[in-house]
Amino acid sequence: MKQIKIIILMLLTSLVLTGCWDSFEINKREYLFAVGIDKNPKNLTFTSEIPKINEGSEDQRIVYSKESANFANFYSTSYLHSEKAISDRLMQVIILGEDVARDPESFKKIFDEIQRSPQMNRRVKICIAKGKAQDIINMEIPTNPIVGRFLSEMLVKLKRESYQDVYTFDEAILHLGQTGNVMVPVVEVNDKSLKVERAAVVKEYELVGFLEPEEVEIIMILLNPDRANISNFNISVDDTTVGLGAVDVSMTEDINLENNKLSVDYYITLYCYIDSFIIGNDKLQDKNFMDKIRTESARMISDVASNTVDKLQHYYRSDLLRIKDKLYKYHKSEFDKIEDKYDEVFEAADINVHLNVDIKSTGLVK
Repeated sequence: MKQIKIIILMLLTSLVLTGCWDSFEINKREYLFAVGIDKNPKNLTFTSEIPKINEGSEDQRIVYSKESANFANFYSTSYLHSEKAISDRLMQVIILGEDVARDPESFKKIFDEIQRSPQMNRRVKICIAKGKAQDIINMEIPTNPIVGRFLSEMLVKLKRESYQDVYTFDEAILHLGQTGNVMVPVVEVNDKSLKVERAAVVKEYELVGFLEPEEVEIIMILLNPDRANISNFNISVDDTTVGLGAVDVSMTEDINLENNKLSVDYYITLYCYIDSFIIGNDKLQDKNFMDKIRTESARMISDVASNTVDKLQHYYRSDLLRIKDKLYKYHKSEFDKIEDKYDEVFEAADINVHLNVDIKSTGLVK
Protein backbone atom coordinates (compact mmCIF):
# COMPACT_ATOMS: atom_id res chain seq x y z
CA MET A 1 0.00 0.00 0.00
CA LYS A 2 2.85 2.34 0.87
CA GLN A 3 4.50 1.66 -2.51
CA ILE A 4 1.24 2.51 -4.34
CA LYS A 5 1.00 5.83 -2.51
CA ILE A 6 4.60 6.65 -3.48
CA ILE A 7 3.90 5.85 -7.15
CA ILE A 8 0.75 8.02 -7.16
CA LEU A 9 2.66 10.87 -5.52
CA MET A 10 5.43 10.61 -8.12
CA LEU A 11 2.90 10.66 -10.95
CA LEU A 12 1.14 13.74 -9.54
CA THR A 13 4.51 15.49 -9.07
CA SER A 14 5.53 14.80 -12.67
CA LEU A 15 2.24 16.18 -13.93
CA VAL A 16 2.68 19.38 -11.95
CA LEU A 17 6.28 19.84 -13.08
CA THR A 18 5.77 19.09 -16.77
CA GLY A 19 2.21 20.20 -17.41
CA CYS A 20 1.10 23.69 -18.47
CA TRP A 21 -2.31 24.06 -16.90
CA ASP A 22 -2.97 27.37 -18.66
CA SER A 23 -1.49 26.37 -22.01
CA PHE A 24 -3.31 26.76 -25.31
CA GLU A 25 -2.98 24.79 -28.51
CA ILE A 26 -1.44 26.78 -31.37
CA ASN A 27 -4.79 26.94 -33.17
CA LYS A 28 -6.28 28.55 -30.05
CA ARG A 29 -3.88 31.49 -30.12
CA GLU A 30 -3.74 34.74 -32.04
CA TYR A 31 -0.17 35.93 -32.66
CA LEU A 32 0.36 39.68 -32.90
CA PHE A 33 2.87 40.61 -35.60
CA ALA A 34 2.54 44.38 -35.39
CA VAL A 35 0.88 46.82 -33.00
CA GLY A 36 0.29 50.52 -33.65
CA ILE A 37 -0.44 52.84 -30.73
CA ASP A 38 -2.23 56.19 -31.06
CA LYS A 39 -3.80 58.64 -28.64
CA ASN A 40 -7.54 59.23 -28.40
CA PRO A 41 -9.51 61.70 -26.26
CA LYS A 42 -9.72 59.21 -23.38
CA ASN A 43 -6.57 57.06 -23.47
CA LEU A 44 -4.84 54.99 -26.20
CA THR A 45 -5.94 53.15 -29.34
CA PHE A 46 -4.15 49.87 -30.06
CA THR A 47 -4.33 48.64 -33.67
CA SER A 48 -3.05 45.09 -34.05
CA GLU A 49 -2.20 42.88 -37.00
CA ILE A 50 -2.67 39.11 -36.74
CA PRO A 51 -1.55 36.90 -39.67
CA LYS A 52 -3.80 33.93 -40.32
CA ILE A 53 -1.01 31.48 -39.52
CA ASN A 54 -3.38 28.93 -38.04
CA GLU A 55 -5.45 28.88 -41.22
CA GLY A 56 -2.52 27.95 -43.44
CA SER A 57 -2.12 31.35 -45.10
CA GLU A 58 1.06 33.42 -45.04
CA ASP A 59 -0.42 36.45 -46.81
CA GLN A 60 -3.75 37.02 -45.08
CA ARG A 61 -4.29 38.89 -41.87
CA ILE A 62 -6.80 40.29 -39.40
CA VAL A 63 -6.57 43.93 -38.29
CA TYR A 64 -8.57 45.29 -35.39
CA SER A 65 -8.45 48.23 -32.99
CA LYS A 66 -9.20 48.54 -29.28
CA GLU A 67 -9.31 51.53 -26.98
CA SER A 68 -7.29 50.67 -23.89
CA ALA A 69 -5.36 52.40 -21.11
CA ASN A 70 -2.25 50.23 -21.60
CA PHE A 71 -0.91 46.98 -23.06
CA ALA A 72 -2.25 44.87 -20.18
CA ASN A 73 -5.75 46.27 -20.60
CA PHE A 74 -5.52 45.76 -24.36
CA TYR A 75 -4.65 42.07 -23.87
CA SER A 76 -7.41 41.48 -21.33
CA THR A 77 -10.19 43.15 -23.36
CA SER A 78 -9.02 41.37 -26.51
CA TYR A 79 -9.08 38.06 -24.61
CA LEU A 80 -12.68 38.64 -23.52
CA HIS A 81 -13.80 39.49 -27.06
CA SER A 82 -12.23 36.46 -28.73
CA GLU A 83 -12.34 32.71 -28.21
CA LYS A 84 -8.55 32.65 -28.67
CA ALA A 85 -5.68 33.72 -26.44
CA ILE A 86 -3.64 36.77 -27.47
CA SER A 87 0.13 36.23 -27.71
CA ASP A 88 2.91 38.75 -28.40
CA ARG A 89 5.73 36.20 -28.54
CA LEU A 90 6.06 36.65 -32.32
CA MET A 91 5.77 40.45 -32.25
CA GLN A 92 7.85 41.96 -35.07
CA VAL A 93 7.31 45.70 -34.72
CA ILE A 94 5.68 48.32 -32.49
CA ILE A 95 4.70 51.59 -34.18
CA LEU A 96 4.20 54.66 -32.04
CA GLY A 97 1.86 57.27 -33.49
CA GLU A 98 3.27 60.78 -33.73
CA ASP A 99 0.88 62.05 -31.04
CA VAL A 100 1.98 59.30 -28.63
CA ALA A 101 5.67 59.95 -29.32
CA ARG A 102 5.21 63.67 -28.58
CA ASP A 103 3.71 62.89 -25.15
CA PRO A 104 6.51 61.92 -22.69
CA GLU A 105 4.07 60.36 -20.21
CA SER A 106 2.57 58.01 -22.81
CA PHE A 107 6.02 57.27 -24.26
CA LYS A 108 7.43 56.31 -20.84
CA LYS A 109 4.38 54.23 -19.95
CA ILE A 110 4.63 52.16 -23.13
CA PHE A 111 8.38 51.61 -22.78
CA ASP A 112 7.93 50.65 -19.13
CA GLU A 113 5.36 48.00 -20.08
CA ILE A 114 7.58 46.54 -22.79
CA GLN A 115 10.45 46.38 -20.32
CA ARG A 116 8.31 44.61 -17.70
CA SER A 117 6.69 42.13 -20.10
CA PRO A 118 7.79 38.55 -19.29
CA GLN A 119 7.07 37.29 -22.79
CA MET A 120 7.49 40.16 -25.27
CA ASN A 121 10.72 39.94 -27.26
CA ARG A 122 13.07 42.70 -26.09
CA ARG A 123 14.47 42.81 -29.64
CA VAL A 124 11.08 43.88 -30.99
CA LYS A 125 11.59 46.66 -33.52
CA ILE A 126 10.46 50.18 -32.73
CA CYS A 127 9.53 52.93 -35.18
CA ILE A 128 7.50 56.14 -35.14
CA ALA A 129 4.72 56.91 -37.59
CA LYS A 130 4.54 60.24 -39.38
CA GLY A 131 0.92 60.76 -38.45
CA LYS A 132 -1.23 57.90 -37.17
CA ALA A 133 0.16 54.43 -36.44
CA GLN A 134 -3.29 53.06 -37.31
CA ASP A 135 -2.83 54.22 -40.92
CA ILE A 136 0.43 52.28 -41.12
CA ILE A 137 -1.09 49.04 -39.81
CA ASN A 138 -4.13 49.37 -42.10
CA MET A 139 -1.98 49.89 -45.19
CA GLU A 140 -2.59 47.27 -47.88
CA ILE A 141 0.76 46.39 -49.49
CA PRO A 142 0.22 44.22 -52.60
CA THR A 143 3.77 42.85 -52.70
CA ASN A 144 3.96 41.99 -48.97
CA PRO A 145 0.52 41.99 -47.33
CA ILE A 146 1.74 41.46 -43.74
CA VAL A 147 2.80 44.92 -42.51
CA GLY A 148 4.71 43.55 -39.51
CA ARG A 149 6.80 41.31 -41.75
CA PHE A 150 7.33 44.06 -44.36
CA LEU A 151 8.55 46.60 -41.78
CA SER A 152 10.66 44.05 -39.93
CA GLU A 153 12.52 43.08 -43.10
CA MET A 154 12.94 46.72 -44.13
CA LEU A 155 14.32 47.79 -40.73
CA VAL A 156 16.77 44.88 -40.65
CA LYS A 157 18.01 45.89 -44.12
CA LEU A 158 18.43 49.55 -43.11
CA LYS A 159 20.37 48.55 -40.00
CA ARG A 160 22.55 46.05 -41.85
CA GLU A 161 23.43 48.57 -44.55
CA SER A 162 23.94 51.41 -42.02
CA TYR A 163 21.15 53.64 -43.29
CA GLN A 164 19.75 53.79 -39.75
CA ASP A 165 21.37 53.29 -36.38
CA VAL A 166 18.77 52.16 -33.83
CA TYR A 167 15.68 50.08 -34.41
CA THR A 168 15.07 47.61 -31.56
CA PHE A 169 13.55 48.29 -28.17
CA ASP A 170 16.74 47.18 -26.41
CA GLU A 171 18.84 49.62 -28.44
CA ALA A 172 16.41 52.51 -27.97
CA ILE A 173 16.10 52.10 -24.20
CA LEU A 174 19.88 51.71 -23.86
CA HIS A 175 20.64 55.00 -25.62
CA LEU A 176 17.83 56.85 -23.84
CA GLY A 177 19.17 55.62 -20.51
CA GLN A 178 22.80 56.47 -21.27
CA THR A 179 22.53 59.74 -23.16
CA GLY A 180 18.87 60.78 -23.06
CA ASN A 181 18.81 60.94 -26.88
CA VAL A 182 18.06 58.46 -29.63
CA MET A 183 17.35 58.46 -33.36
CA VAL A 184 14.35 56.27 -34.24
CA PRO A 185 13.25 55.25 -37.77
CA VAL A 186 10.15 57.01 -39.12
CA VAL A 187 7.63 55.06 -41.19
CA GLU A 188 5.32 56.84 -43.64
CA VAL A 189 2.62 55.88 -46.10
CA ASN A 190 3.99 55.97 -49.64
CA ASP A 191 1.40 55.46 -52.39
CA LYS A 192 0.62 51.72 -52.19
CA SER A 193 3.45 50.89 -49.83
CA LEU A 194 5.39 52.19 -46.83
CA LYS A 195 8.74 53.95 -46.69
CA VAL A 196 11.37 54.43 -43.99
CA GLU A 197 13.67 57.28 -45.03
CA ARG A 198 13.56 59.85 -42.26
CA ALA A 199 14.39 59.54 -38.58
CA ALA A 200 12.77 60.91 -35.42
CA VAL A 201 14.80 62.74 -32.80
CA VAL A 202 13.72 61.52 -29.37
CA LYS A 203 14.97 63.32 -26.28
CA GLU A 204 14.04 62.28 -22.74
CA TYR A 205 11.21 60.07 -24.08
CA GLU A 206 9.70 62.81 -26.24
CA LEU A 207 9.66 63.26 -30.01
CA VAL A 208 11.17 66.70 -30.61
CA GLY A 209 11.47 66.64 -34.41
CA PHE A 210 12.42 64.85 -37.60
CA LEU A 211 15.56 64.46 -39.70
CA GLU A 212 15.57 64.33 -43.49
CA PRO A 213 17.33 61.42 -45.28
CA GLU A 214 20.43 63.47 -46.13
CA GLU A 215 20.69 64.59 -42.48
CA VAL A 216 20.44 61.00 -41.25
CA GLU A 217 23.19 60.14 -43.73
CA ILE A 218 25.52 62.81 -42.31
CA ILE A 219 24.92 61.62 -38.74
CA MET A 220 25.66 58.03 -39.75
CA ILE A 221 28.95 59.15 -41.33
CA LEU A 222 29.98 61.02 -38.17
CA LEU A 223 28.99 58.09 -35.96
CA ASN A 224 30.66 55.33 -37.93
CA PRO A 225 32.43 56.34 -41.16
CA ASP A 226 33.75 52.80 -41.72
CA ARG A 227 30.22 51.45 -42.20
CA ALA A 228 28.39 54.53 -43.50
CA ASN A 229 26.28 54.03 -46.60
CA ILE A 230 26.28 57.14 -48.78
CA SER A 231 23.72 57.61 -51.53
CA ASN A 232 24.81 58.64 -55.00
CA PHE A 233 24.38 62.37 -55.56
CA ASN A 234 24.28 64.87 -58.43
CA ILE A 235 25.96 68.25 -58.77
CA SER A 236 25.92 70.90 -61.48
CA VAL A 237 29.24 72.19 -62.85
CA ASP A 238 29.39 74.62 -65.78
CA ASP A 239 25.73 73.85 -66.58
CA THR A 240 26.59 70.15 -66.77
CA THR A 241 25.09 67.56 -64.39
CA VAL A 242 27.59 65.13 -62.91
CA GLY A 243 26.59 62.06 -60.88
CA LEU A 244 28.95 60.81 -58.18
CA GLY A 245 29.03 57.64 -56.12
CA ALA A 246 30.97 57.17 -52.90
CA VAL A 247 33.13 54.10 -52.42
CA ASP A 248 34.86 54.86 -49.12
CA VAL A 249 35.10 57.35 -46.25
CA SER A 250 37.95 58.16 -43.91
CA MET A 251 37.59 60.37 -40.86
CA THR A 252 39.57 61.68 -37.91
CA GLU A 253 38.12 63.76 -35.10
CA ASP A 254 39.51 66.18 -32.58
CA ILE A 255 37.50 66.73 -29.37
CA ASN A 256 38.58 69.27 -26.78
CA LEU A 257 36.96 70.40 -23.55
CA GLU A 258 38.64 73.18 -21.62
CA ASN A 259 37.18 75.71 -19.19
CA ASN A 260 33.65 74.50 -19.98
CA LYS A 261 34.21 75.23 -23.67
CA LEU A 262 33.69 72.31 -26.03
CA SER A 263 35.12 72.17 -29.54
CA VAL A 264 34.81 69.28 -31.99
CA ASP A 265 36.36 69.04 -35.46
CA TYR A 266 35.60 66.23 -37.90
CA TYR A 267 38.02 65.81 -40.82
CA ILE A 268 36.41 63.71 -43.54
CA THR A 269 37.67 62.53 -46.91
CA LEU A 270 35.05 61.13 -49.24
CA TYR A 271 36.39 58.88 -52.00
CA CYS A 272 34.16 58.96 -55.07
CA TYR A 273 33.87 57.90 -58.68
CA ILE A 274 31.98 59.49 -61.58
CA ASP A 275 28.70 57.63 -61.73
CA SER A 276 26.93 59.53 -64.50
CA PHE A 277 28.05 61.94 -67.22
CA ILE A 278 27.51 62.56 -70.96
CA ILE A 279 28.85 60.09 -73.48
CA GLY A 280 31.32 61.67 -75.90
CA ASN A 281 31.99 64.64 -73.59
CA ASP A 282 35.74 65.06 -72.89
CA LYS A 283 35.46 67.52 -69.99
CA LEU A 284 36.48 64.81 -67.51
CA GLN A 285 39.94 64.97 -69.05
CA ASP A 286 40.20 68.63 -68.04
CA LYS A 287 41.96 69.09 -64.68
CA ASN A 288 40.21 72.42 -64.02
CA PHE A 289 36.81 70.84 -64.62
CA MET A 290 37.65 67.97 -62.24
CA ASP A 291 38.76 70.48 -59.60
CA LYS A 292 35.39 72.20 -59.94
CA ILE A 293 33.65 68.86 -59.40
CA ARG A 294 35.63 68.26 -56.21
CA THR A 295 35.01 71.77 -54.92
CA GLU A 296 31.29 71.81 -55.69
CA SER A 297 30.61 68.33 -54.29
CA ALA A 298 32.56 69.14 -51.11
CA ARG A 299 30.64 72.42 -50.73
CA MET A 300 27.26 70.75 -51.19
CA ILE A 301 27.90 68.00 -48.62
CA SER A 302 29.53 70.46 -46.21
CA ASP A 303 26.41 72.64 -46.33
CA VAL A 304 24.23 69.65 -45.42
CA ALA A 305 26.63 68.69 -42.62
CA SER A 306 26.70 72.22 -41.18
CA ASN A 307 22.90 72.51 -41.28
CA THR A 308 22.52 69.09 -39.64
CA VAL A 309 24.90 69.93 -36.80
CA ASP A 310 23.18 73.30 -36.34
CA LYS A 311 19.78 71.61 -36.10
CA LEU A 312 21.04 69.12 -33.50
CA GLN A 313 22.67 71.86 -31.42
CA HIS A 314 20.23 74.74 -31.55
CA TYR A 315 16.82 73.33 -32.46
CA TYR A 316 16.74 69.88 -30.87
CA ARG A 317 19.61 70.25 -28.35
CA SER A 318 20.19 66.54 -28.85
CA ASP A 319 23.65 65.00 -28.92
CA LEU A 320 22.94 62.28 -31.46
CA LEU A 321 26.63 62.41 -32.36
CA ARG A 322 27.42 60.83 -28.95
CA ILE A 323 30.13 63.35 -28.16
CA LYS A 324 29.13 62.98 -24.51
CA ASP A 325 30.22 59.33 -24.51
CA LYS A 326 33.66 60.24 -25.82
CA LEU A 327 34.08 63.02 -23.26
CA TYR A 328 33.22 60.58 -20.49
CA LYS A 329 35.76 58.06 -21.78
CA TYR A 330 38.66 60.31 -22.77
CA HIS A 331 38.17 63.59 -20.89
CA LYS A 332 36.67 62.31 -17.64
CA SER A 333 38.07 64.93 -15.25
CA GLU A 334 36.87 67.86 -17.39
CA PHE A 335 33.56 66.16 -18.18
CA ASP A 336 32.72 65.73 -14.49
CA LYS A 337 32.74 69.52 -14.13
CA ILE A 338 30.09 70.08 -16.83
CA GLU A 339 28.02 66.87 -16.65
CA ASP A 340 25.03 68.56 -14.98
CA LYS A 341 24.90 71.28 -17.62
CA TYR A 342 25.97 69.28 -20.66
CA ASP A 343 23.00 70.38 -22.79
CA GLU A 344 24.07 74.02 -22.46
CA VAL A 345 27.72 73.16 -23.19
CA PHE A 346 26.69 71.10 -26.23
CA GLU A 347 24.47 73.87 -27.56
CA ALA A 348 27.31 76.41 -27.28
CA ALA A 349 29.99 74.06 -28.63
CA ASP A 350 32.08 74.88 -31.69
CA ILE A 351 31.42 71.85 -33.93
CA ASN A 352 32.83 71.84 -37.47
CA VAL A 353 32.87 69.32 -40.31
CA HIS A 354 35.83 69.72 -42.68
CA LEU A 355 35.15 67.76 -45.85
CA ASN A 356 37.39 66.85 -48.76
CA VAL A 357 36.35 64.94 -51.89
CA ASP A 358 38.81 62.72 -53.70
CA ILE A 359 37.70 61.36 -57.08
CA LYS A 360 39.39 58.01 -57.51
CA SER A 361 37.96 57.17 -60.90
CA THR A 362 36.13 58.91 -63.71
CA GLY A 363 34.13 55.76 -64.32
CA LEU A 364 34.23 52.01 -64.77
CA VAL A 365 34.42 52.25 -68.55
CA LYS A 366 37.15 54.90 -68.98
